[in-house]
Amino acid sequence: MLIRIAPEMFADERYECVTIRKVYEEFTRKQKFKTKYPWRNVFRSKIKSLGATIEESESVMRNFKLISNLIDTDTVINQSSGSFFNLSRTDRYIAACAATYHYDVSTVDGDLIDFLKQEFKTNVIKPLGLINRWLEKGLIHWNDEKQSVIEDWHTCNEAAQDRADIDKFHHLTRRKYPSL
Repeated sequence: MLIRIAPEMFADERYECVTIRKVYEEFTRKQKFKTKYPWRNVFRSKIKSLGATIEESESVMRNFKLISNLIDTDTVINQSSGSFFNLSRTDRYIAACAATYHYDVSTVDGDLIDFLKQEFKTNVIKPLGLINRWLEKGLIHWNDEKQSVIEDWHTCNEAAQDRADIDKFHHLTRRKYPSL
């Protein structure tokens, strides 16, 4: 949903956002996204991925294999939940790219968040935290249209955002976050 707030997030380097081809493919092809996000086709052309040279580099592939081995052999336990990690193939690629290139990751997937933090000490920022960052940098200006996107997050039962990010959002926009 971030792309609805800042459609240029992948094209304009000031946003410091990248994604991988596998995320793009999931977003554009999976039925659950077609059903839940009918607006997604409007933004397809705005999503630019890192590219095969970067995404499939030897280092990324080595990390992908390591991560897959850890997950598939139930080698590591999620210290937060006490269960084994369950990461999709796409999540594993996200983790491999983040670990290889030392990227921060924006996600609300709890298992992926825990894995990235526990195994790679990756900085994870939830979507509202990213919006706050953009507001602070002056990259976006809050208005009723953007507020309606946030309200749509709530309507679609998107994952909860951190309390500190909600408080900061209110401070920056003087608007109420819809979950409160």
